[in-house]
Amino acid sequence: MLMNYSNNDQDNQDDQSKQQKQKKAGVTGFRIFFITLVIAAFAVVGSGLGIFIGIIKSAPDVSGLELKPSTNYTSFIYDANGMEIDRVEGGENRIYATLEEIPLYLQQAVIAIEDERFYEHNGIDMRGILRALVVNITNGDISEGASTLTQQLIKNNVLTSEQTFTRKIQEQYLAVEFEKIYTEAYGQKYAKDLILEYYLNTMALGHGTMGVQAASHRYYHKDVSELSLAESVVLAGITQRPTYYSPIINPENNWDKAKVILYKMVELGFITEEERQLALLENPFENIQEVNQIFVDESPHSYFVDAVIEDVLSDLQSKNGMTQIEAQNYLYGGGIQIYTTFDPEIQASVDRHMNDDSIFPSAENEIKLDYRVSITDAEGSVSHHSATGFVKNTSAIEGFKNEKLGEWGALAEGVTFVETLYEIPQPQAAFVIMDQTTGHVKALSGGRGDKVGDRTFNRATQAKRQPGSTFKILTAYAPALDTGMLSPGSVLIDQPITINLPSGNYTPQNWDRKYVGATTMRYGIYHSVNALAVQVLDMVGLDTAFEYLQRFGFTTLLPTDKVYSMALGGLTEGVTPLELNAAYAAIANNGTYIEPILYTKILDRDGAVLLDNIPNSYQVISASTAAALTDMMQDVVKIGTGASLKNWFSSQPVSGKTGTTNDSKDLFFAAYTPYYTATVWLGHDDPKSLNGASQREHLHLWGNIMKDVHSGLEYKNFEAQMPTYSMATICKVSGRLARNTCVSGTVTDYFSKENFPTQYCNSCGYQAPAAPTVTAPTTPTVTTPTTPAAPSTPEVFAPEIFTPSLPTILPSENTEAPVVEEEVVAPPILQDLPEVPSIPAAPTVTAPTTPVETPSTPVAPVETPSAPVEVAPTPAPEPTPAPAPTPEPTPAPEPTPAPTPEPATPTLPTLPTLPTLQQTPVDDASFIPQD
Repeated sequence: MLMNYSNNDQDNQDDQSKQQKQKKAGVTGFRIFFITLVIAAFAVVGSGLGIFIGIIKSAPDVSGLELKPSTNYTSFIYDANGMEIDRVEGGENRIYATLEEIPLYLQQAVIAIEDERFYEHNGIDMRGILRALVVNITNGDISEGASTLTQQLIKNNVLTSEQTFTRKIQEQYLAVEFEKIYTEAYGQKYAKDLILEYYLNTMALGHGTMGVQAASHRYYHKDVSELSLAESVVLAGITQRPTYYSPIINPENNWDKAKVILYKMVELGFITEEERQLALLENPFENIQEVNQIFVDESPHSYFVDAVIEDVLSDLQSKNGMTQIEAQNYLYGGGIQIYTTFDPEIQASVDRHMNDDSIFPSAENEIKLDYRVSITDAEGSVSHHSATGFVKNTSAIEGFKNEKLGEWGALAEGVTFVETLYEIPQPQAAFVIMDQTTGHVKALSGGRGDKVGDRTFNRATQAKRQPGSTFKILTAYAPALDTGMLSPGSVLIDQPITINLPSGNYTPQNWDRKYVGATTMRYGIYHSVNALAVQVLDMVGLDTAFEYLQRFGFTTLLPTDKVYSMALGGLTEGVTPLELNAAYAAIANNGTYIEPILYTKILDRDGAVLLDNIPNSYQVISASTAAALTDMMQDVVKIGTGASLKNWFSSQPVSGKTGTTNDSKDLFFAAYTPYYTATVWLGHDDPKSLNGASQREHLHLWGNIMKDVHSGLEYKNFEAQMPTYSMATICKVSGRLARNTCVSGTVTDYFSKENFPTQYCNSCGYQAPAAPTVTAPTTPTVTTPTTPAAPSTPEVFAPEIFTPSLPTILPSENTEAPVVEEEVVAPPILQDLPEVPSIPAAPTVTAPTTPVETPSTPVAPVETPSAPVEVAPTPAPEPTPAPAPTPEPTPAPEPTPAPTPEPATPTLPTLPTLPTLQQTPVDDASFIPQD
């Protein structure tokens, strides 16, 4: 029994031991599983924490960031009076406004709909996040967001707008960090206000506007400070879905959203129920469509603003070292302020007359069409086509379009197309007006007709056209006067000329095919004589003439322009109206060239001066040369090729020059008054003859505009500064001082000291007094000595033998030519001539010792005319102001003046250093301007 008991007990003990081992093994396995699970959980959490930490570490460094928006700011353009005339923006249009300028209603409306606990959270709204989570789980989609204003500001200005987990984590982290930094720096209330201000200037409000100020101007044409409560909630409601809630496209949707915002504002205690009800009675959409149409109509920049933009972009690169891309980004998004020389009243007159079709030649009228079509065929393929053409009137446009659509297959069945048509009236025109004393361009127009885009072709600043006879002044007459070679009264021979060139003979002809023979520079200018201009250019020399043109500011000249047709405006490419105008403004400004400018300064977004645009200026010709040209060019309008200008403008004196090229393809008139210099161009965009024009339309346009511009201005004469010139009356044929026997005519005009005539005319039928006869006895024969001949005086100008040596003008190391001190000359009209000595007495005859019978008739005395020979006074020609009266000289017979000292060589103005140009022989062909 005992044995059996013991065996059973042993079995029980073994079972218990086995169970204990199994239990121990199970506990150990659980412990291992738990430990493994814990380790795995820690691994997952650690990994997640590591990822989270990695995302945080990859976020931008807060210390190097700025929440205030710094790009996509609207730049402003102001006129000469500081009034805004235009704005420049890129893809986004932003105008900054401080919180004090933004109505409290608008601030509260944005908070109510975007972040109602804005002033309570630390950058992220945990209540908002939980609420959004519940709503999104309930709805089964992500329809609810929980971004605070701080987070949205970070998304707009610091991070990208991509919807990713990483960006969201970084956004929340940075929001907390920024609020912490701002609160430590400014205090909680000011920090929140600053973040709200930044957000209100950043929020997208549709149609390219960024910020409440830009949106207020875009939709209501008013400053944001003037918005009502209803208008404020209209703007606040746009930001969540700018297109869907657009007050222009979908005003009904916007108003539904506005009602929600008003209710929420009452709920939050921002406004009262009474204020809500009053807001609901408003119609905030009443004028939005009208304002939008004004915006659309005014959206293309004017030609003046286009030109300003081009200059600013160029100067940002050349003066501030920006690249082309940097300059464009800065102009279109940097919020800069550009102050221009623009005069709105003058521009209004220019625009009014430029668009007056009655001024332009009706026989030449046509419309240039630029037609562009995108065609989608039945299979969905898209092709693009374009064509240009001309029609005489609008009724012919449809025929032109249908012809092109047929050629392109756009009229086939199943084909659709989208078309764009631009109508450009012809002939075209350009106009520039500037203040010659400052270089400020006051107004310009780059063409007539509707301007259909921004930075389109500007004929005033970009069109290179042949200047015609306006170049006679700049290439020939100005250099000849300035170097002392000729004077206004210098006699020249108007006759056919031929210049032998390596490429062939050049024979310019006068526009009227007439030649008058001996005449003066003055006549050559006001009658626009081609032969004389080329003669004078030949005297001056091509190199000298070309250097003067460069000093007059022309940048479009080429080495191939250094040819004889240059005197008549025959150029390789041509010149722009703006640069031609500036050259004539230099003459009007006493010979001082001032670079034409369209803006005076640029301020950056913070108001600091970025560019101070001070124009370059230097002396091109002397003041005396400028005054002589001004005096002569007045005759162009009084009796010359521009005489018809008096039909439209006569309230101020005008000095200038017409220019008409071969076959009348280009009509120019560059001229100035004591107040302004203006240039007009008329012609077809694709050069062709204007034979159907009266050749006066450009003068009509110039006159009408300048009549308006000078209305109310005090009458002024040109201030003559001609100390180096004196007046004299000369024989029209010989060029010498006139006698009353000069039957071929006389001329009274100005002469420089180098060219002042010193001898009397001895042609035109003049006969010197006979030598005295002495009666002597038969024996012895007495020989009467002859009267000694008067010593000759070198002639400054004798047209029949005139072959002057060409002066050499040397470049200076200076970039600007100094003002030449004018040397005062003795009183005018012959007072410098030496006194005429008396005739020597007759010789004494000694009688021989043996008495000789003396004849009863005494020896005849020397014959003396009973009256002195007078210089016949000749009245000044019609266009020249009458000179101060000067006493007529009374020369004795057979004048024998003492030798006149050789006049001193004039001091020439120093030329700026210019590049050396290799003269390229070019055939002048037969360039013959019409005037």
